[in-house]
Amino acid sequence: MPEISKSYEPRDVEKQWYARWLAAGVFAGRIEPGKEPYTIVIPPPNVTGVLTLGHVLNNTLQDILIRRARLEGKSAMWLPGTDHAGIATQTVVERELRKQKQSRHDLGREKFLERVWQWREEKGGIILEQLRRLGASCDWERTQFTMDPHYSRAVREVFVDLFRKGQIYRGKRLVNWCPVSQTALSDEEVIMKPVSGMIYRVRYERVGRPGTFIEVKTTRPETIPGDVAIAVHPEDPRYAGWVGQKVRRALGPAAEIPIVADSAVDREFGTGALKITPAHDKADFEIGQRHHLAPVDVLNGNGTLNELAGPELAGLDRFAGRKRAVEILRASGALVAEEAYANNVGYSERADVPIEPRLTWQWWLRYPRVEEAKAAVREGHIQFHPERWSKVYLHWLENIQDWCISRQLWWGHRIPV
Repeated sequence: MPEISKSYEPRDVEKQWYARWLAAGVFAGRIEPGKEPYTIVIPPPNVTGVLTLGHVLNNTLQDILIRRARLEGKSAMWLPGTDHAGIATQTVVERELRKQKQSRHDLGREKFLERVWQWREEKGGIILEQLRRLGASCDWERTQFTMDPHYSRAVREVFVDLFRKGQIYRGKRLVNWCPVSQTALSDEEVIMKPVSGMIYRVRYERVGRPGTFIEVKTTRPETIPGDVAIAVHPEDPRYAGWVGQKVRRALGPAAEIPIVADSAVDREFGTGALKITPAHDKADFEIGQRHHLAPVDVLNGNGTLNELAGPELAGLDRFAGRKRAVEILRASGALVAEEAYANNVGYSERADVPIEPRLTWQWWLRYPRVEEAKAAVREGHIQFHPERWSKVYLHWLENIQDWCISRQLWWGHRIPV
């Protein structure tokens, strides 16, 4: 008689029973006339990923629901699949290429995409295998991938349909930009981190009044060549006589820029005067729009300064450019003071470098029927549990902005334009 283990070993037992379930086809979704259909489409995990505790919880809840539906006699099917994960997958493959002293540009688009598909075939099934080990009762024969031909076709058809309806448009607006991946990022792909740095007090001389200055504080002196105005609060008595006047830009190509009044300026921050650089700051961009100020973009896509930053900064990396800008300001007497400063900076989740707010042409999706969506919650047609999350949802809808749907990537669905 074989010896019985003193401890329960779930691995062998679970593997045996799961194999039996698969062989018997108990997870297979079938169209059964007369039975109520019950279908769950799995929120597709990234093909690059491995299971996290969040995945485990989410998929366990789905598994409970689909198994209950089977017990209730419903025609149940749980559809599995993976997401092609554009930037995540491209980042992983590019990281492997860098180990070989190569880049995607060395390979070219076609060869690079071949390499990505090869990687997907070799590594992309890990998370699905982990779901099987978890015991997920998916219909594995129907496994989908978001880059499968029929999905790509559906994406193109929907894009064209929304474009014709005016819901999709091309516009030049500020986006989160990763200088390493050289693509726009969503807010969800930006991680805020506390950073210790310096803040600089810089003075701008008033035109026609030699020796008269207005001072601003900035953490980014390298963007001063992109300044198009100085903004003050309309009710700030310190600057009552300044609005409508002009000052000389403190760094970069010579320019006279106006002093404008805008209620968005925080009178309590710094000197109460704000340098306006619409091409490199979201708040500045909005102020610039209100005052019809043309933006000046001084950064290239790779994070280096361009010719609009002036000959002394052009070609420098943004951080080297910051150091050089401080040296120039100090030598000219425009740098009044500098002090240690801690603030939160957005980092690219994938590349782990500070992102740049950057003005670029992108494709945007308008959110339709926002008022109807809010009314559905306020009138009780949709309920949140706990109820406090309804306030979070409504706040999101009240502040919603058009969605940037384009990415400057090689891996993923191509925009049909």
